[in-house]
Amino acid sequence: MLTYAIQRVGYDYKQTDPQGETNLIAFMAAIDAFPWTEQLALWDEQQDGPLPTLVLQNEPDQRELWISALGDERNRSYQLQSVSIQMRKGFFGKAKPEQDAAVVDECSRAEVDRLCELFCDGQYEVFDREVARLAARDGGD
Repeated sequence: MLTYAIQRVGYDYKQTDPQGETNLIAFMAAIDAFPWTEQLALWDEQQDGPLPTLVLQNEPDQRELWISALGDERNRSYQLQSVSIQMRKGFFGKAKPEQDAAVVDECSRAEVDRLCELFCDGQYEVFDREVARLAARDGGD
């Protein structure tokens, strides 16, 4: 089940407002409807805490896609963070959960749309490759 949450300016880094169940079309509408310009102006004044963010979540698969807008309406780009919990073999061969995170410093709306589509469709192998490609392009993780 896909859900999403909102993180506004002034929130603690771990604080979000759950928005409930979603799908690709509803989440894309949420990106369009979010008051990015006002929230970014507020962040510019405060210069503290997290950027305003929408968080697409698939809890059963232990995955999240954090999306923040950058710039103004005419020069909008996006910053992304992909987070997942993967089982890794430990020193003695027992698997234990580890968090994987990749950051894409800047991408276009078309790239955001494509990643959201892959995420919502559960195409995580392709999603992970695409995030890694974009992060490498930006010099990220």
